[in-house]
Amino acid sequence: MRLKELRGLPVIDPTAARKVGTVIDYQVDPVSGRIAALDITPVDSTESQRVLAQRIRRVGTSAVILTARGGSLPSELVDINSRWLDMSTTIGLEVMGDDGNRIGHLVDGTFNQDTLDMDAYLLRAGFFEQLVGRRGRIQPGKVHACSRELMVVTTGRVKGYEAEPDQVTSVDLPLQLKEADRVAVPEYEPVPDGRPVGITR
Repeated sequence: MRLKELRGLPVIDPTAARKVGTVIDYQVDPVSGRIAALDITPVDSTESQRVLAQRIRRVGTSAVILTARGGSLPSELVDINSRWLDMSTTIGLEVMGDDGNRIGHLVDGTFNQDTLDMDAYLLRAGFFEQLVGRRGRIQPGKVHACSRELMVVTTGRVKGYEAEPDQVTSVDLPLQLKEADRVAVPEYEPVPDGRPVGITR
């Protein structure tokens, strides 16, 4: 199912068999790669409320069904989470590869209706992709980091090697020392009769 298809869906409390509100927006957590919450307009209020993902049993094509206890729990007030992406930040979000190359801009996403896990983020199709009916897709596991202004994805072109502190090796550089800084070359004297110095019998 597409993210854009969520807007306008009724939210149903199955225990009371009643409509509790209508979806006006979604909140996607790009770190976990799933829908974190839905913002709804309640039937009996004009203020938006947030229904967290754990209160949602399933998203169908015609309605969002809450869990058995979901309808009786008070909804969360809508607050801004800087990590989550809503409709206004998802559509048009710039996507950059970790190699520094721009990949494109998001236009939508698809998700699993049972688990609310994201299946893919969809990129705006260029002229050629529109002709052949294809659209770029980004798998949630490829998302390296994301904010409300930029999504960075792993391209596989950059080798992310960072040496551990105990693995750091020193580099020997041929440095020219001043004559005063040079250490005198040690002189060795032969040991008489092959015996170690300092041992007497």
